[in-house]
Amino acid sequence: MTRQQSVWFSAVFLIAMVTAVSLPFASVANAQERKFEASYTASSATELSVESGVGSVELIRYSGDTIEVEMVAEEAETSFFSDANLDAVELRAEQNGNRLDLSVPEQDNVKLTWRIKMPQVASVNIDLGIGEVIGEMNAADLDVDIGIGELDVIVFGEVADVKADVGIGDVNIEGAMKQQKERAFISASGNAEGRGQARVNVDVGIGEANITIQ
Repeated sequence: MTRQQSVWFSAVFLIAMVTAVSLPFASVANAQERKFEASYTASSATELSVESGVGSVELIRYSGDTIEVEMVAEEAETSFFSDANLDAVELRAEQNGNRLDLSVPEQDNVKLTWRIKMPQVASVNIDLGIGEVIGEMNAADLDVDIGIGELDVIVFGEVADVKADVGIGDVNIEGAMKQQKERAFISASGNAEGRGQARVNVDVGIGEANITIQ
């Protein structure tokens, strides 16, 4: 099976399964929604990982010594098969040394909306099934994997390199040196270089990747 065939197969599978995936957070705003708020100590050595099914992740840069997380869990609009069990949704954080892993174990028929305020950290890893990753961050190693959706992120500071691949869709990289872009039928890829140390790596199955280096 070629890469494009495999991307098309994944697309059909993901679209068919959109009703079975979901989102997370913890204080009852109303019967259809729960909100979670948490704060975690952070430093320039912190390695942040976020795992989410359906929804959005917004990155907000600020000066501080904590990572501030707000997450709202609500029933997905496409949940045809069964109702979301919002009472089972919880924000799980595993912090071990410099590593902080955020996840939501129960995501069936749930949509998660994340707002993450971060100071300078060492790395950010985001795994999102369907949705968007947006916002701003200080230069750090960034690794994003999106099944279906869009990335639109501004990175402030020097980077070593930027690599982006989209199976079906487009790639746009701005502000970095030695930029290159390639298109092959329905797929696109782009890369760029800089004088910094941070490495940016983005992989989108279906959608778009927009990366700006400031």
